[in-house]
Amino acid sequence: MYGKKVSHNEEACWIKDQCQHNPSMEWNPICEKEVAETLRSTLSWKAPGRDQIPNFWLKQLTATHKHIAKIFNELIEEDFMPEWLTAEVTYLIPKNKNTRNPKNYRTVTCLPTTYKLITSIINGRMQKYMDNENLLPKEQEGCSRGTKGCKDQLLISKAILRECKSRKKSFSMAWIDYQKTFDRVPHSWIIKSLELIGINNKVIAFY
Repeated sequence: MYGKKVSHNEEACWIKDQCQHNPSMEWNPICEKEVAETLRSTLSWKAPGRDQIPNFWLKQLTATHKHIAKIFNELIEEDFMPEWLTAEVTYLIPKNKNTRNPKNYRTVTCLPTTYKLITSIINGRMQKYMDNENLLPKEQEGCSRGTKGCKDQLLISKAILRECKSRKKSFSMAWIDYQKTFDRVPHSWIIKSLELIGINNKVIAFY
């Protein structure tokens, strides 16, 4: 968000062979029911962005759901992203008592509740598409629905270690940790990856 723009390596063509047979994700207009279901899974008083609208009020004002769905569909169909929708509020949270050093602050960016709602709906559809087409490997816990990511992997490792210790078996284990992975992945590569797995063009254009 604040870094320099970086493009991905177009020569990394190996992934095309794996994704060339994937089907295309269909797109249907967002409906009122989908807005309500997505809101139901959100935290009511999670910090909002510049719109200052907590999820609680969107949940309670059910009469607005059909209008929200209509606006979302117009934004996606017209490939239009208004400036206010992505206008964030950034807070600096000190990591320790040494507040004079800028490196000792952690940035927390709050996006508008409306933006988080529409992206949650789109994310849910992409997740469903990938689950139905088995596009995510079982080993990928970080992006799988209903899992705790790193916690699940740690519990599995703990169970394996206990089993090996009780049976007095030799065992070797290695963990690979990618430092600042999120910051270093070019957005162009993310978009290219969405194209390769068959995500709908309207979704990609909106992102």
